[in-house]
Amino acid sequence: MSANDAFIRPEARPSFAHLRRLTDDTGLLEHALGRIPRRREGYTTDDNARALWTVTEWLSFHDDKAVGPEDRAELNRLADIYLAFMLWSQDDDGWWLNNFAYDRTLEPEEISHDCQGRSIWSCADAWIRLDGHKGETARIIIERALPTLVRIDSLRGQAFAMAACAHLLEASRNGTIELPSNIENELNHHLIRLEQLLNGAFRHFSDDNWRWFEPAMTYSNGVLPWAMLRTYRYTERPETLQTGLDSLSFLLEVMTTEDGHLRPIGNEGWCTSDSDNISMWDQQPLEMFKLALALEEAVLTTGLAEKDQSSRLVGSAQGKATSDSHSRTEKGAYVQHALLDRSGFSIGSKSHYRSVRDQCREWYYGANDLNVAMVDPEDGSCCDGLTKHGPNINCGAEATISYLMTEALCRRE
Repeated sequence: MSANDAFIRPEARPSFAHLRRLTDDTGLLEHALGRIPRRREGYTTDDNARALWTVTEWLSFHDDKAVGPEDRAELNRLADIYLAFMLWSQDDDGWWLNNFAYDRTLEPEEISHDCQGRSIWSCADAWIRLDGHKGETARIIIERALPTLVRIDSLRGQAFAMAACAHLLEASRNGTIELPSNIENELNHHLIRLEQLLNGAFRHFSDDNWRWFEPAMTYSNGVLPWAMLRTYRYTERPETLQTGLDSLSFLLEVMTTEDGHLRPIGNEGWCTSDSDNISMWDQQPLEMFKLALALEEAVLTTGLAEKDQSSRLVGSAQGKATSDSHSRTEKGAYVQHALLDRSGFSIGSKSHYRSVRDQCREWYYGANDLNVAMVDPEDGSCCDGLTKHGPNINCGAEATISYLMTEALCRRE
């Protein structure tokens, strides 16, 4: 993966060869030396949850143009492996154990609340979008995890859990899955609680110069505005929409350079509210994936706004305004106002968000500070990070999944 100023992103189907290379009969291995798996480093539930989400995302494409028959068969096989890992690593009390050695023994650790939320999301998504025995297994895993929702106390873990509640409730409302009334009530309770909590965090830390949920932007930042916008699609609460759009706008401001290209917040020093400095190195592929995730959610949210606006115009022309349509009109007008006036950018349209989303993919192909390719499309591998000296040539699980997820998101129309 050498520097190449003229690197062109291929339009062919992506390769899952490196994902297969990192996966054995137990699950996805965490690290690699170059592109060779480092078995001594073992496995994490975090990465296997990410991998389950990734194969679910790609399997949700139903045309051969995106995923060919051979790849579809392979992705289904990998889904079985990742689901088996999630089932195995979940304790009887519903909490996931996270770090395992290559011999499958548990490594010393404390409970990871981020891992818990991420695992709940990936299994909820699998329940909704995977067919047959896979969806049924994911359902059982989720039902076992529900009692842990009240104890998740990391912000990103809570964001994932909130989004999962909205995802499941929306799928139930649409008839995709069936939720028993007691589970539906429990999900509604936690959704309201977590939505209030994250909105409260944003209000607490935000001011005119800092519009964020915490006093620092650290890792996996895009998951926070994504979760707010994903939740808004179900609850339609105006504050949740405002929080999602404001935080996404601010994240874009921080991650956009003066010459207009995207730059992940480096993990050498992050970005804090009491400093004008934004860490430039080491840039992580995960940040581009999570930004693309939030931007794709903004595309869907903006679609709702445009639909509301159309409903308003039709209702006005026909003179059939009711109290319900008046409520939708106010919501649609608010969304349009928020998109146009609260964003740090001049346009908040679907095309705008989609264009910036696609820039996230271009970062992997060389539209970055060093104009170097971070991925090899021949096998779907991705470098672990971008340093001031060039790419970290190790291609571990998190980076490779981040690339494959970004590819999937940017193929949505």
